[in-house]
Amino acid sequence: MGKIKFKKDKISIKSIGKQRFWFGIISGFITAITIALIFNRTRELIRLLTSLSQDLLIFEKKELIFFNYFFVSLSTVLGLSITIWIWMGNPINKRKKHKLYKQQARTNAQLFFWLVIFLTSQLGCLFIYFSVAEVNGYDYPINLYQEYKLLFILIPIVIFSQNWFSVRLLYKTNNWILISLGVSVITIFCLYKTTTVNQNILNEKYFTRYINYFEYIEDIISKSKKEYSINFSNQALSVLKQRKTYNSAKQISNIKESFSEDKKVSIDTIIIQKIIIHNLKARIEYRYNSSPRTLFNWKYALPKDILKQINYFKSDSNETKELFEVLKEEILLVNKAKVILEHENRCTSNYRSIEKEKRELKVNIMLVEQLIEVTNNLKKQQKYSELNKMLPEIEIKSVPPLPLVSD
Repeated sequence: MGKIKFKKDKISIKSIGKQRFWFGIISGFITAITIALIFNRTRELIRLLTSLSQDLLIFEKKELIFFNYFFVSLSTVLGLSITIWIWMGNPINKRKKHKLYKQQARTNAQLFFWLVIFLTSQLGCLFIYFSVAEVNGYDYPINLYQEYKLLFILIPIVIFSQNWFSVRLLYKTNNWILISLGVSVITIFCLYKTTTVNQNILNEKYFTRYINYFEYIEDIISKSKKEYSINFSNQALSVLKQRKTYNSAKQISNIKESFSEDKKVSIDTIIIQKIIIHNLKARIEYRYNSSPRTLFNWKYALPKDILKQINYFKSDSNETKELFEVLKEEILLVNKAKVILEHENRCTSNYRSIEKEKRELKVNIMLVEQLIEVTNNLKKQQKYSELNKMLPEIEIKSVPPLPLVSD
């Protein structure tokens, strides 16, 4: 026997029910607006929480516009899912299969609705975890916009298509899909204009918080361009303004490695190192170092490597002048820090004391000894007599040993 097919009715307000039709439309719009507001406000809240301990997540203009449209598009198709779910709730069924197909349509609408809500909430929780747990390098090495742009475009399209796919099993949709598509596009533009958050407000507050940090960078870059005709790349400047990202950590490591090599470093590398030290980048990497006889956690150029680079250049060169500036920044850093004189294998039951110690700026005695040795070496050389005047005296603030606390 051949497969028996039933004749599908055309979908209409009458087949749905007038009250159910308008209730579905209104509920869909309210859902879309609510979800768009939640998405945009929550995203800004996550940016705020992240900025408290990490770098503020700042999107480029194209990237920001793209994600704004993505979230309002996602909100719109989720609102459509609610509309379809309500429409397919009509209890009147002409055939037995009608009830089955309506249940399938409602189940599909609910599935995609709650799946999207779940996945977006999990992604938000992941970013909150990064901010609260102070996970450094959280940007490694994924770029959602560049690498997964097509995926973000397809998600709203798939949800929209899936909503109507189940309905077409029961009804002839005719022009309803095109009409709903047009209404969805209009809704997307309206939501984009009304629910999008102005991220410049948080961006300006963040820049104000670190205004000295950024102004120093701009000042040094401007002077370098004027005095040495150096043009730094936009990428290098962008990474310089980051504090705890993967790219920032990589830049700091590469600069230190450049100083340790047995060849001259470029003047732009020297200037970047000066900025990094002055702005205390990578501070978290060495403040927990408890051993006084190792420089493993010192992420900047070692004093002996700075001296080696000075010997590569003439005493009146621009490179030598900037190398002395780097040495000066290291001395100023040491003068602000407490020096670890002995191994700090301590045990304390006071949680606040632990947190306070973590925030203190510390360096170990081995670094100070090396710094003193280098400065004494330079002071003995007459050709550096003028440059030596810019180096401040080294002041040692030792950390007194604490008694061990037993259980």
